[in-house]
Amino acid sequence: MAEGTAAKAESVHPKTRTSDVEGTGVDSYAGQQYELARTKMRKKRFAEALAALEELKMADPFHVQGHLLRAQILQALGRMEESRSLFEKILSQYPDHSEAYREYGCFLLSEGAPETAQAHLLKSLTLNPKDAFAHALLAEVYTLTGRKEQAFLHLEIASRFRTEEIRYFEVYARVLSRLEELTEEVHFLKEAVFTHTDNRIAKARFKKAMRAQRREKRGLPVFMRFLRVRS
Repeated sequence: MAEGTAAKAESVHPKTRTSDVEGTGVDSYAGQQYELARTKMRKKRFAEALAALEELKMADPFHVQGHLLRAQILQALGRMEESRSLFEKILSQYPDHSEAYREYGCFLLSEGAPETAQAHLLKSLTLNPKDAFAHALLAEVYTLTGRKEQAFLHLEIASRFRTEEIRYFEVYARVLSRLEELTEEVHFLKEAVFTHTDNRIAKARFKKAMRAQRREKRGLPVFMRFLRVRS
């Protein structure tokens, strides 16, 4: 794939694509390629994920989540400028898409720009106030900038909504570890997280993240990326 391909989604015009699976159409084929790309990304097979996204783009050039996934993969590959450029292009094309603001806020937070991330996360929540992951990310912004009461408030709000987003549980665990002086309230939020998901993998990831944070506080070496890009 050419280096500039990822940032040129708007230059591709729609074309009809027949699915390889009998009886399904363009939308079905696009959905299959998107799920394939997500699976490859989770396995860190990024080249294969990008190839699936190229197929998706041919089937549906306006698949916003596909473009967002491409930006996340570019970030995971360390191609930060390409990722940033694609996020900004997506936002210019889809200014009312809450997930785009959330994911760009996530990117900016990982790049060490919490104030800029805050603006995008607030915009995301204006468009979708029930986005638990956006609330958790905003809580992380507030802990990093010394506003722990606001951080706790957004964790509490996040706990009201269900999500299967794995990254949510990792961010939630990180923020809780920074709010441990609020012992009783933190215990309540931990219980809320388990109540609001039936996903065993998510629960296991949350427990693992909490243990990692405790080890880190005890001074043991822990390898954990600031924001792991998964979905």
